[in-house]
Amino acid sequence: MNKNNFDILRIVLATTVFYAHMGVLAGIDLLKNFPSGIAVQGFFIVSGYLIVKSYLRNSNITTYVKSRFFRIYPLYFIVISFCFIISYFNYSSSFYNYMNDGALKYLISNYFFANFLAPSLPEMFTENGMSAVNGSLWTLKIEVMFYISVPIIYGFFNRYINNYALTVLIAVISIVSYYYIEYLVEKYGFSSSLNHQLPSMMLFFMIGAIFNFANLSFLKDYHLIFLIPLLFWFKDIYILSALLVGAFVYIIAFVIKPIKVSNKIGDVSYGIYIWHFPIIQIFVMYGFFENIYIGFTLSTITVALMATCSWHFIESKLVHKPFNSKT
Repeated sequence: MNKNNFDILRIVLATTVFYAHMGVLAGIDLLKNFPSGIAVQGFFIVSGYLIVKSYLRNSNITTYVKSRFFRIYPLYFIVISFCFIISYFNYSSSFYNYMNDGALKYLISNYFFANFLAPSLPEMFTENGMSAVNGSLWTLKIEVMFYISVPIIYGFFNRYINNYALTVLIAVISIVSYYYIEYLVEKYGFSSSLNHQLPSMMLFFMIGAIFNFANLSFLKDYHLIFLIPLLFWFKDIYILSALLVGAFVYIIAFVIKPIKVSNKIGDVSYGIYIWHFPIIQIFVMYGFFENIYIGFTLSTITVALMATCSWHFIESKLVHKPFNSKT
Protein backbone atom coordinates (compact mmCIF):
# COMPACT_ATOMS: atom_id res chain seq x y z
CA MET A 1 0.00 0.00 0.00
CA ASN A 2 2.96 2.32 -0.43
CA LYS A 3 1.73 3.59 -3.80
CA ASN A 4 -1.67 5.18 -3.45
CA ASN A 5 -3.86 8.05 -4.57
CA PHE A 6 -4.45 9.80 -1.25
CA ASP A 7 -2.87 13.07 -2.42
CA ILE A 8 -5.07 13.48 -5.49
CA LEU A 9 -8.09 12.13 -3.61
CA ARG A 10 -7.77 14.75 -0.87
CA ILE A 11 -7.44 17.51 -3.45
CA VAL A 12 -10.60 16.32 -5.21
CA LEU A 13 -12.49 16.08 -1.90
CA ALA A 14 -11.39 19.56 -0.84
CA THR A 15 -12.34 21.01 -4.24
CA THR A 16 -15.76 19.34 -4.02
CA VAL A 17 -16.42 21.07 -0.68
CA PHE A 18 -15.10 24.35 -2.14
CA TYR A 19 -17.51 24.38 -5.06
CA ALA A 20 -20.44 23.13 -3.00
CA HIS A 21 -19.94 26.05 -0.62
CA MET A 22 -19.60 28.44 -3.56
CA GLY A 23 -22.97 27.21 -4.76
CA VAL A 24 -24.58 27.95 -1.40
CA LEU A 25 -22.82 31.23 -0.60
CA ALA A 26 -23.01 32.73 -4.10
CA GLY A 27 -26.38 31.24 -5.06
CA ILE A 28 -25.13 29.13 -7.96
CA ASP A 29 -27.66 26.32 -8.26
CA LEU A 30 -25.50 24.01 -10.37
CA LEU A 31 -22.71 24.01 -7.78
CA LYS A 32 -25.12 23.26 -4.94
CA ASN A 33 -25.29 19.72 -6.33
CA PHE A 34 -21.66 19.03 -5.46
CA PRO A 35 -21.72 16.35 -2.71
CA SER A 36 -19.96 18.19 0.12
CA GLY A 37 -21.34 15.80 2.74
CA ILE A 38 -19.86 12.80 0.96
CA ALA A 39 -16.58 14.68 0.56
CA VAL A 40 -16.35 15.44 4.30
CA GLN A 41 -17.09 11.81 5.12
CA GLY A 42 -14.34 10.86 2.69
CA PHE A 43 -11.93 13.16 4.51
CA PHE A 44 -12.73 11.49 7.83
CA ILE A 45 -12.15 8.05 6.31
CA VAL A 46 -8.82 9.13 4.80
CA SER A 47 -7.79 10.53 8.18
CA GLY A 48 -8.74 7.29 9.88
CA TYR A 49 -6.40 5.29 7.70
CA LEU A 50 -3.47 7.70 7.65
CA ILE A 51 -3.49 8.84 11.28
CA VAL A 52 -3.84 5.36 12.71
CA LYS A 53 -1.15 4.07 10.36
CA SER A 54 1.15 6.91 11.41
CA TYR A 55 0.59 6.26 15.10
CA LEU A 56 1.09 2.50 14.82
CA ARG A 57 4.31 3.09 12.92
CA ASN A 58 5.65 5.43 15.61
CA SER A 59 3.66 5.51 18.85
CA ASN A 60 5.99 7.93 20.63
CA ILE A 61 3.46 10.35 22.06
CA THR A 62 5.73 13.39 21.82
CA THR A 63 6.45 12.76 18.16
CA TYR A 64 2.78 12.08 17.50
CA VAL A 65 1.55 15.27 19.19
CA LYS A 66 4.16 17.42 17.42
CA SER A 67 3.38 15.97 14.01
CA ARG A 68 -0.38 16.45 14.47
CA PHE A 69 0.01 19.97 15.84
CA PHE A 70 2.31 21.20 13.07
CA ARG A 71 0.20 19.56 10.39
CA ILE A 72 -3.00 21.35 11.27
CA TYR A 73 -2.54 24.31 13.61
CA PRO A 74 -0.07 26.82 12.07
CA LEU A 75 -2.11 27.35 8.90
CA TYR A 76 -5.32 27.25 10.91
CA PHE A 77 -3.95 30.02 13.15
CA ILE A 78 -2.96 32.11 10.13
CA VAL A 79 -6.38 31.81 8.48
CA ILE A 80 -8.20 32.79 11.70
CA SER A 81 -5.87 35.77 12.18
CA PHE A 82 -6.17 36.81 8.53
CA CYS A 83 -9.97 36.93 8.78
CA PHE A 84 -9.73 38.90 12.02
CA ILE A 85 -7.48 41.52 10.38
CA ILE A 86 -9.50 41.81 7.16
CA SER A 87 -12.64 42.25 9.22
CA TYR A 88 -11.09 45.06 11.25
CA PHE A 89 -10.33 47.02 8.08
CA ASN A 90 -14.04 46.81 7.27
CA TYR A 91 -15.15 47.83 10.77
CA SER A 92 -16.58 51.32 11.20
CA SER A 93 -15.33 52.13 14.69
CA SER A 94 -12.25 51.88 16.92
CA PHE A 95 -10.16 48.78 17.58
CA TYR A 96 -11.34 48.84 21.19
CA ASN A 97 -14.96 48.75 20.08
CA TYR A 98 -14.10 46.09 17.52
CA MET A 99 -12.71 43.79 20.20
CA ASN A 100 -15.65 44.41 22.53
CA ASP A 101 -18.14 43.94 19.70
CA GLY A 102 -17.30 40.27 19.34
CA ALA A 103 -13.88 40.15 17.68
CA LEU A 104 -12.10 39.10 20.86
CA LYS A 105 -14.60 36.30 21.42
CA TYR A 106 -14.09 35.25 17.80
CA LEU A 107 -10.32 35.05 18.25
CA ILE A 108 -10.38 33.10 21.49
CA SER A 109 -13.14 30.73 20.41
CA ASN A 110 -11.68 29.99 17.00
CA TYR A 111 -8.08 29.65 18.17
CA PHE A 112 -9.33 26.83 20.41
CA PHE A 113 -11.47 25.17 17.70
CA ALA A 114 -14.73 26.34 19.30
CA ASN A 115 -15.82 28.26 16.22
CA PHE A 116 -19.47 27.41 16.94
CA LEU A 117 -19.29 29.87 19.86
CA ALA A 118 -18.37 32.80 17.58
CA PRO A 119 -18.74 31.96 13.87
CA SER A 120 -19.02 35.60 12.78
CA LEU A 121 -17.07 38.85 13.06
CA PRO A 122 -18.65 42.30 13.70
CA GLU A 123 -19.95 44.04 10.57
CA MET A 124 -18.41 41.33 8.38
CA PHE A 125 -20.53 39.58 5.73
CA THR A 126 -23.72 40.96 7.25
CA GLU A 127 -25.17 41.59 3.78
CA ASN A 128 -24.21 38.12 2.54
CA GLY A 129 -26.68 35.28 2.65
CA MET A 130 -24.66 33.82 5.53
CA SER A 131 -22.55 35.79 8.01
CA ALA A 132 -20.28 32.94 9.12
CA VAL A 133 -16.62 33.69 8.43
CA ASN A 134 -15.53 30.11 7.81
CA GLY A 135 -18.24 27.48 7.85
CA SER A 136 -15.75 24.70 7.11
CA LEU A 137 -14.07 24.85 10.52
CA TRP A 138 -16.61 22.63 12.31
CA THR A 139 -14.84 19.57 10.90
CA LEU A 140 -11.46 20.58 12.32
CA LYS A 141 -12.53 20.32 15.94
CA ILE A 142 -13.74 16.80 15.14
CA GLU A 143 -10.42 16.07 13.43
CA VAL A 144 -8.58 17.22 16.55
CA MET A 145 -10.75 14.93 18.68
CA PHE A 146 -9.85 12.08 16.33
CA TYR A 147 -6.19 12.89 16.92
CA ILE A 148 -6.70 12.78 20.68
CA SER A 149 -8.63 9.51 20.53
CA VAL A 150 -6.01 7.55 18.55
CA PRO A 151 -3.41 7.16 21.36
CA ILE A 152 -6.21 6.27 23.77
CA ILE A 153 -7.67 3.62 21.48
CA TYR A 154 -4.48 2.18 20.01
CA GLY A 155 -2.10 2.96 22.86
CA PHE A 156 -4.22 1.90 25.82
CA PHE A 157 -7.31 -0.14 24.96
CA ASN A 158 -5.43 -2.33 22.51
CA ARG A 159 -3.66 -3.83 25.50
CA TYR A 160 -6.86 -5.75 26.13
CA ILE A 161 -8.21 -6.39 22.64
CA ASN A 162 -6.52 -6.69 19.25
CA ASN A 163 -6.56 -3.73 16.89
CA TYR A 164 -8.96 -5.24 14.36
CA ALA A 165 -11.61 -6.16 16.92
CA LEU A 166 -11.10 -2.86 18.74
CA THR A 167 -11.66 -0.88 15.55
CA VAL A 168 -14.87 -2.77 14.81
CA LEU A 169 -16.05 -2.30 18.41
CA ILE A 170 -15.50 1.48 18.30
CA ALA A 171 -17.37 1.59 14.97
CA VAL A 172 -20.32 -0.26 16.52
CA ILE A 173 -20.34 2.10 19.51
CA SER A 174 -20.40 5.02 17.07
CA ILE A 175 -23.40 3.52 15.26
CA VAL A 176 -25.26 3.05 18.55
CA SER A 177 -24.42 6.63 19.52
CA TYR A 178 -25.79 7.94 16.23
CA TYR A 179 -29.18 6.29 16.67
CA TYR A 180 -29.40 7.18 20.34
CA ILE A 181 -28.67 10.84 19.55
CA GLU A 182 -31.23 10.68 16.75
CA TYR A 183 -33.76 9.44 19.30
CA LEU A 184 -32.92 12.33 21.66
CA VAL A 185 -33.23 14.83 18.80
CA GLU A 186 -36.69 13.55 17.90
CA LYS A 187 -37.94 13.15 21.47
CA TYR A 188 -36.56 16.31 23.08
CA GLY A 189 -36.08 18.62 20.12
CA PHE A 190 -32.30 18.87 20.41
CA SER A 191 -30.38 20.28 17.45
CA SER A 192 -29.83 17.74 14.68
CA SER A 193 -26.26 19.06 14.43
CA LEU A 194 -25.46 16.87 17.45
CA ASN A 195 -25.33 13.95 15.04
CA HIS A 196 -22.53 15.63 13.10
CA GLN A 197 -20.12 15.54 16.02
CA LEU A 198 -17.53 13.08 17.31
CA PRO A 199 -19.62 10.09 18.47
CA SER A 200 -21.43 9.71 15.16
CA MET A 201 -18.57 10.79 12.90
CA MET A 202 -16.22 8.30 14.57
CA LEU A 203 -17.73 5.58 12.37
CA PHE A 204 -16.13 7.13 9.27
CA PHE A 205 -12.76 7.44 11.01
CA MET A 206 -12.91 3.78 12.08
CA ILE A 207 -13.80 2.66 8.56
CA GLY A 208 -10.59 4.30 7.42
CA ALA A 209 -8.69 2.80 10.32
CA ILE A 210 -9.86 -0.70 9.36
CA PHE A 211 -7.93 -0.39 6.09
CA ASN A 212 -4.83 -1.01 8.23
CA PHE A 213 -6.07 -4.35 9.53
CA ALA A 214 -8.58 -5.88 7.10
CA ASN A 215 -8.05 -7.53 3.72
CA LEU A 216 -10.25 -5.62 1.29
CA SER A 217 -8.72 -6.97 -1.91
CA PHE A 218 -12.18 -8.09 -3.09
CA LEU A 219 -12.89 -4.45 -4.00
CA LYS A 220 -12.11 -3.85 -7.69
CA ASP A 221 -11.95 -0.75 -9.85
CA TYR A 222 -14.97 -1.78 -11.92
CA HIS A 223 -17.09 -1.68 -8.75
CA LEU A 224 -17.08 2.12 -9.14
CA ILE A 225 -19.59 1.75 -11.99
CA PHE A 226 -22.41 0.95 -9.58
CA LEU A 227 -20.79 2.30 -6.41
CA ILE A 228 -20.87 5.97 -7.46
CA PRO A 229 -24.66 6.05 -8.14
CA LEU A 230 -25.24 4.26 -4.83
CA LEU A 231 -23.24 6.95 -3.04
CA PHE A 232 -25.81 9.54 -4.11
CA TRP A 233 -28.89 7.37 -3.64
CA PHE A 234 -27.99 6.39 -0.07
CA LYS A 235 -26.09 9.51 1.05
CA ASP A 236 -28.64 10.21 3.79
CA ILE A 237 -28.61 6.69 5.23
CA TYR A 238 -25.93 6.74 7.91
CA ILE A 239 -24.52 3.20 7.90
CA LEU A 240 -24.91 2.60 4.17
CA SER A 241 -23.33 5.95 3.39
CA ALA A 242 -20.35 5.16 5.63
CA LEU A 243 -19.78 1.76 4.02
CA LEU A 244 -20.19 3.05 0.47
CA VAL A 245 -17.91 6.05 0.96
CA GLY A 246 -15.39 3.73 2.62
CA ALA A 247 -15.43 1.40 -0.37
CA PHE A 248 -15.12 4.36 -2.74
CA VAL A 249 -12.13 5.79 -0.86
CA TYR A 250 -10.42 2.39 -0.74
CA ILE A 251 -10.82 1.78 -4.48
CA ILE A 252 -9.64 5.25 -5.46
CA ALA A 253 -6.72 5.17 -3.03
CA PHE A 254 -5.42 1.64 -3.48
CA VAL A 255 -6.97 -0.07 -6.49
CA ILE A 256 -6.85 2.28 -9.45
CA LYS A 257 -3.53 3.20 -11.02
CA PRO A 258 -1.65 5.81 -8.93
CA ILE A 259 -1.89 9.40 -10.13
CA LYS A 260 1.12 11.41 -9.01
CA VAL A 261 0.63 14.98 -7.85
CA SER A 262 3.55 17.13 -8.96
CA ASN A 263 5.78 18.42 -6.20
CA LYS A 264 5.44 21.82 -7.88
CA ILE A 265 1.81 21.74 -6.81
CA GLY A 266 2.21 19.94 -3.51
CA ASP A 267 -0.46 18.80 -1.14
CA VAL A 268 -2.80 21.76 -1.48
CA SER A 269 -5.85 19.95 -0.10
CA TYR A 270 -5.75 21.44 3.40
CA GLY A 271 -5.11 24.91 1.99
CA ILE A 272 -8.09 24.62 -0.36
CA TYR A 273 -10.26 23.41 2.46
CA ILE A 274 -9.36 26.04 5.04
CA TRP A 275 -9.09 29.10 2.74
CA HIS A 276 -12.04 28.71 0.40
CA PHE A 277 -14.94 29.75 2.62
CA PRO A 278 -13.71 33.21 3.69
CA ILE A 279 -12.41 33.92 0.17
CA ILE A 280 -15.82 33.17 -1.33
CA GLN A 281 -17.47 35.32 1.35
CA ILE A 282 -15.15 38.24 0.56
CA PHE A 283 -15.88 38.05 -3.16
CA VAL A 284 -19.62 37.82 -2.47
CA MET A 285 -19.39 40.85 -0.13
CA TYR A 286 -17.67 42.95 -2.80
CA GLY A 287 -20.13 41.96 -5.49
CA PHE A 288 -17.88 39.90 -7.75
CA PHE A 289 -20.53 37.18 -7.97
CA GLU A 290 -22.98 39.55 -9.58
CA ASN A 291 -21.39 37.98 -12.64
CA ILE A 292 -21.07 34.34 -11.62
CA TYR A 293 -18.37 33.65 -14.19
CA ILE A 294 -16.16 36.41 -12.81
CA GLY A 295 -16.82 35.34 -9.23
CA PHE A 296 -16.19 31.69 -10.03
CA THR A 297 -12.93 32.41 -11.86
CA LEU A 298 -11.54 34.85 -9.30
CA SER A 299 -12.43 32.57 -6.39
CA THR A 300 -10.89 29.53 -8.05
CA ILE A 301 -7.65 31.32 -8.91
CA THR A 302 -7.37 32.96 -5.49
CA VAL A 303 -8.01 29.75 -3.56
CA ALA A 304 -5.55 27.84 -5.76
CA LEU A 305 -2.88 30.50 -5.20
CA MET A 306 -3.46 30.70 -1.45
CA ALA A 307 -3.43 26.92 -1.09
CA THR A 308 -0.27 26.54 -3.18
CA CYS A 309 1.56 29.29 -1.27
CA SER A 310 0.34 27.85 2.04
CA TRP A 311 1.81 24.46 1.17
CA HIS A 312 5.16 25.64 -0.15
CA PHE A 313 5.85 28.43 2.34
CA ILE A 314 4.15 27.18 5.51
CA GLU A 315 2.95 23.59 5.59
CA SER A 316 5.85 21.85 3.83
CA LYS A 317 8.31 23.66 6.09
CA LEU A 318 6.67 22.18 9.16
CA VAL A 319 5.89 18.67 7.97
CA HIS A 320 9.19 16.82 8.27
CA LYS A 321 8.32 14.00 5.94
CA PRO A 322 8.58 13.38 2.21
CA PHE A 323 5.54 14.70 0.38
CA ASN A 324 4.50 11.33 -0.99
CA SER A 325 4.45 9.64 2.40
CA LYS A 326 3.00 12.52 4.40
CA THR A 327 0.22 11.77 6.81
